[in-house]
Amino acid sequence: MRLPLALLPLFAIVVGTGAVASGLTRAAPPPVAPAPKAVPPRVKLAVLVMFDQLRGDYLDKWRPLFGPDGFARLQTDGAWFARCHYPYATTTTGPGHASVSTGATPARHGIVNNNWHEKGRDTYCAASDRYTFVPPPPREVDAKTGKEIKPPDAGNPERLRAFTLADAIRRAFGEQSKVFGLSLKDRSAILPTGMRPNGAFWFNRRFVTSTYYTDRLERPVPAWVTAFNDEKVADRWFGRDWTRFAPGLDYPAHSGDDDATGEGGGSKQGRTFPHATTGGLKTPGKAYYEALANSPFGNEMLLELAKRCVVAEKLGADDVPDLLTVSFSSNDLIGHTWGPDSQEVLDVTLRSDALMAEFLRFLDRQVGRDNYAVALTADHGVCPLPESPTGRARGAKRVDLSELQKGMEKHLAAAFGGPDPKEKKTAWIEAVSAPWVYLNDRVIAAKKTTKTEVARSLAAYLGTHPDVARAFTREELGRAGPADALTEQVRRSYYAERCGDVYLLMKPFDLPGKAGNTGTTHGTPYPYDTWVPLLAYGPGVSGGRREELVTPQAAAAILARFVGLPPPDDAEYGVPETLGR
Repeated sequence: MRLPLALLPLFAIVVGTGAVASGLTRAAPPPVAPAPKAVPPRVKLAVLVMFDQLRGDYLDKWRPLFGPDGFARLQTDGAWFARCHYPYATTTTGPGHASVSTGATPARHGIVNNNWHEKGRDTYCAASDRYTFVPPPPREVDAKTGKEIKPPDAGNPERLRAFTLADAIRRAFGEQSKVFGLSLKDRSAILPTGMRPNGAFWFNRRFVTSTYYTDRLERPVPAWVTAFNDEKVADRWFGRDWTRFAPGLDYPAHSGDDDATGEGGGSKQGRTFPHATTGGLKTPGKAYYEALANSPFGNEMLLELAKRCVVAEKLGADDVPDLLTVSFSSNDLIGHTWGPDSQEVLDVTLRSDALMAEFLRFLDRQVGRDNYAVALTADHGVCPLPESPTGRARGAKRVDLSELQKGMEKHLAAAFGGPDPKEKKTAWIEAVSAPWVYLNDRVIAAKKTTKTEVARSLAAYLGTHPDVARAFTREELGRAGPADALTEQVRRSYYAERCGDVYLLMKPFDLPGKAGNTGTTHGTPYPYDTWVPLLAYGPGVSGGRREELVTPQAAAAILARFVGLPPPDDAEYGVPETLGR
C-alpha cells in the first residue's frame, strides 16, 4: 500500500494524530546479489546533476519563465516526475546525496545527517582527521591569539555504508570506466562517487581533494584541476555585482518583495539587489569566496570545471561508460540566506535553467546527443521563512533550542533527580544534534535507572510541549511492525549506531533559532522539505510529465539502466514504471 503525498496544495499537512500526509511505505530491499555481468551499455556517459535545495514546486510554478533548452528540454523531451518526495525524515544534504547515489535510505547507507554525535564526539558525514587536503590549504592565523588555525578534517567517503552507482560501474567495467564527482561542498562531491572514483573535487578557496584519493587510491591531482586553480578562475567574479538575470521581468509578481522581513544579507552582500560579491574585501580572500559561493556565480564556476573535466578526461569518448556527478551548491546557500519566496531564489533558479541549457548543449557537442543520459534531482527542499506570508498564515515562529534543552533538563531532574554535582559532566543530555537528543550514559548509570526509561519519560514530556509535533524513542524506532506514515519516515532515517535516544520533531513551519534571526533551513519530513524534482533524459525515453509517485533514489536505478546494469546492490527503489512510456 502506498500512502498519498500532500502535493496540491504543497503544504496540506496533517499533524493532529501525528500523521503527516507525506511518505511511502518501506520498500522491501532486494537481496544482495553477486557482481552483475555487464551488458552492452546504452550510453557512453551517465550524468547525475543535483541542485542543492531545488524544491519540487519551483519547476512547476516558474516553468513559463524558463527558456526552451534547459529545464524545459528535460521536462519536454525527458521524463518529468512531478510527484517526487524523499521517503525519510532527515532531509539534509549528506543524506540526500548518499540516498540518490545508493538508491537507499539513511537506515541502510548510514549517513543520517550532515553531522551527528557518535562515541562521545561530534562527527561529520564526509571527513575525518585521517586525511589531509590536496593541495594543502593556505595557512591561517587567529587574529586575536596569533596562533595558527588548524585546518578542518579532509573529505572521504568512509562513513558511507552502502554500495553506490559509482561503485557498481567501477565493479562492472573496471579501470576503463571513469568516475568523477564535482561540487562546491565536500560531501556533495564525495558521497555520490563512492569508494573508488577517479576523483572527487570540492571548493575551499580553490578546488581541492584529499589524501584519501591521492594516496590511498594512488591518483594524482589531474592537470586540468591544477590549471583551473593556477588560472585563478575563482577570482573572475570579484567585484562583479549580482544583478537580476531578467531585468524586464516583474520579480515581485513571481516571488516576494525585494526586502522581505526575515531575509539575511549573506557575506556582506546586502539584503536587496544588487548584491556585492567582494565580501567587503579589496582583493580576493575568504569572505569573497564565501560571497561567490552564496551567489549564482558559484554555479557558473562549477559548470566551467565540469566542462573541463569532460574534455580533459575524454568522458563518454569510448564504449566503456563513464559517470560524472555534478552538484550545484549555490542554490542552497542562497535559499538559506533569503528564503524560498525571495527574488534571489527566483533569480538563481532562472540562472540554473540557463546553466542547464548551456550544459546540455555542451554535452550534445562533446559527447553526442544520443550518447549520454542525465538524471536531475535535488537533495532536499526548504521551509518558508516564518516571517513570510506563508509562515505567518500558519503561525510559524523561531524556536530557541537552547531553551527547549533547558526544559528537557529540568523535566529529567524532576523525574529522576538532579545529576551528581561531583561528576564532571552532570547534564542528563550529553548532546543535541538536531533532530536527535543523546542522553548521558554516566548520569543514567549513577541514578541506577535505564536509558529506555529516561528516553520514554523525555519523549512523553516533549509530546506535551507546545513547540513539538512528535517525539520518538529509539525503542519505538527499532521495533518491528506496521506504523503510521510519520513513524515510517523517521524509521528510514534511523541508523542505530549513529542516531540518538530521542528524535525530536518541531511543529510544521517552525524553525530552530531565536527571535530576530534571519534565513531558513530544512531537515524535516514535512512536504516542503521532502519534495524535489526528478527528471530523466536520454535515448529511448519518451518525454512529458509523469504523475507516478516516486522517490529521488530512483535516479540510481535509472542511470544504472542507461549503462546496462541493475540498480546498486543496496538500492531500495527501482526504475519508475512509467519511465519508458
